Amino acid sequence: MMSLLPVLNTHPLAEVKIAKLKDCPMLTAGRINVEVFQEWANTCHRYSKHLDKKPEEIVRFVADGMLEPRYIKWYHANQKCIDTLTLDEYLVEFAKRALPRKWEKTVCDSILSSKQGDQPFADWTVDLENLNALLTNTKSPHALNDVQLQASIEANMSPDLKNKLEDATLITTELADWILEVIEQDELLQEERARTQCLIDANNALRTAERIKRKPLVERISDPGPRTQPNNSSTPRLAKLTDAEKAILKEHQGCTRCRIPYCNHFNNPDKCAMKINNTWPDPLTTKPITLEMALAAKPKTVVTYAKAYVKDYPDNNTDESYVLTPSSSSPAPPKIEPPFTMPHMMAKLDVSGPAVSSFPLSIQAMLDNGCPSTVISNKLATQLGLRRFPLPEEEDNLTSLSESPLCCREFVRLEVTLGGGAWKSRVFRAKVNVRLPVPLLLGIPFLVTEHIVLDVHGRTATDKHTGYDLLGSTPSPPHVWAPNHVTPPPTPKKPPRAKPVSFEKVPAPDLDGRVLPPAIMAAVRERVESIALQEKLREKDCKLKETFADRFPLRLLDTTETVPNHIYHHIRLKDPNKVVNARGYATPKKYHDAWKKLLDKHIAAGRI
Repeated sequence: MMSLLPVLNTHPLAEVKIAKLKDCPMLTAGRINVEVFQEWANTCHRYSKHLDKKPEEIVRFVADGMLEPRYIKWYHANQKCIDTLTLDEYLVEFAKRALPRKWEKTVCDSILSSKQGDQPFADWTVDLENLNALLTNTKSPHALNDVQLQASIEANMSPDLKNKLEDATLITTELADWILEVIEQDELLQEERARTQCLIDANNALRTAERIKRKPLVERISDPGPRTQPNNSSTPRLAKLTDAEKAILKEHQGCTRCRIPYCNHFNNPDKCAMKINNTWPDPLTTKPITLEMALAAKPKTVVTYAKAYVKDYPDNNTDESYVLTPSSSSPAPPKIEPPFTMPHMMAKLDVSGPAVSSFPLSIQAMLDNGCPSTVISNKLATQLGLRRFPLPEEEDNLTSLSESPLCCREFVRLEVTLGGGAWKSRVFRAKVNVRLPVPLLLGIPFLVTEHIVLDVHGRTATDKHTGYDLLGSTPSPPHVWAPNHVTPPPTPKKPPRAKPVSFEKVPAPDLDGRVLPPAIMAAVRERVESIALQEKLREKDCKLKETFADRFPLRLLDTTETVPNHIYHHIRLKDPNKVVNARGYATPKKYHDAWKKLLDKHIAAGRI
């Protein structure tokens, strides 16, 4: 986003931190600009939605989250008055104290005075809409409506785009749809500019090659003169290519339409600018194609490779080495012109966190095997609501290419997924950096832990264990959900069960001691002896009672007449019908239903 207000000092900006949606947000110490204040206001409103408190109690929680000493002093000095304000009233008072005067007017002037220039229309309109959203969210009277913003954009767009819109017919007048249609027209205009620039570059390259390479005098005398058109022709015509010229263009990667050797569309003639625009070379400036012209247009490529290598032999003398030179028959490495720029290896991953309640967020993560750490942007960490941990001081060791330090004071833990859960990483740690240009930078620690192999030539990032490609350039191997079915061996048949023998068919037992086991014989002997002993005791009992018959009468005498009738004590028994009120005790509510079912069963059975 373009700068809103001039920076008058170098004091660092404050940051808005929050771990969970229900945790009170924190505003760190530092300078507050419009972007920081807008983020603080949105975070406070989001916190009020998820907090089970009354609206008039929100301010006392939010105001305690300000860590700047001057704002703490302002709150403590006016605490009784500030606690009675609503959240919107508090933000209005806080904006008057934290933001510069007339900042709304400054932002509105920056919107109205902004010019598109050479930047793409899409980027320019996004900046303007973001600036206007700051004014709209704060309910500023300087905020522009859709009609005013559209008028400002039309007045400040580039002249070429404005002229193209006059020839085109736009369908809608709504701001959002109108911007999309203008973006399409701007992309067409950019393509036309690119084709024109390609023609200009091709013409300049041809002139430079002719100026650098001058034919010797002998060649100029021996070569035929320039082709001339007949005198009766009023309009010059382009001469056809000869067989020799076609052979030179084919050998030196040239195009038969634009007749330029070593062009960038040799393998794809449809990309020729003249073929796209349906034009031909100028007959007045076109010269016959010669071998010297093709060699002059050949790009100067410098290819270096090793001429020798050292090989150590495993002998006792370790101080000597042998230098072997490649033989003349060995093939030379191919001469490839390296490009100046190659795109980064970006993987489209899914991340989630405590602040994400629905689907995971889709981000573009950079895979870099030259970065010694895994780094996450502060904006993404806040958006996910990840819990932050203090980073050890010795780990704050990142620097940029200009050797300027990249401050990292905290780290978070997270995991990423790909392909709807087809590939999932382990939980890894990432340092939090405020000025990181990408959402997530996956460095060497992540690549080593997840066993990722980067192939820069093939543009792949493959997991060695699963074979899954994080960049999606090659199809991943099919997932095997279950092993191959193995037919189990047949189950052996069970032996037939013997039929029970009835009591009538049971044979008589063999009482011969030679056949029965010793344990059974001992039990039978013990039982026989016990029965014999009882018979003997019964006979002795009868003889003893006959001998002492006077001591063992058949009926006892009645002695109730001699029992005394005086009462010394009365024993009162408990009433069996009395209900005893036992002392109750508390029980969790989740057990009430189970107790009720158990008591109903006891009552139904008659136990209670």
